[in-house]
Amino acid sequence: MTFAQRISEIDRVKFAFGKAKSLLKEFAAECGAFSMHTNRFGLDISHNLLPEQQLRAIFLRVMQAEGLFLFNISGVNLKKAKKGFDRFSDAEENGQITEWELNMILTNKDYLKNCIFHNGRVEFKKTILWRAVK
Repeated sequence: MTFAQRISEIDRVKFAFGKAKSLLKEFAAECGAFSMHTNRFGLDISHNLLPEQQLRAIFLRVMQAEGLFLFNISGVNLKKAKKGFDRFSDAEENGQITEWELNMILTNKDYLKNCIFHNGRVEFKKTILWRAVK
């Protein structure tokens, strides 16, 4: 059974984050997750909101649904994500939205508890991720 097949069997709302758009779209579809490529993010979030507000709404909606965040860390600057950003616009201007999203997860224990980190094929334990960002 593949990683995506195993995730697809989890009966919860799932939202997939990641850098590689084509891989993210394919992975999300394979495991039954919503993503940035799902119409209105699959969570009925208005496109009239500013990008930061849309992303924050995604986190809130997934948590309200007792869902999971599926975070593909491939290609993500983990040290930058751990350091964080003074403003969302700093991440947006530097093409580091995924790092901003990861920072949101790493700095919120409820988000972190409901997150599965992976590379599209293998799940990573949170302790391994923490060692990588130190």
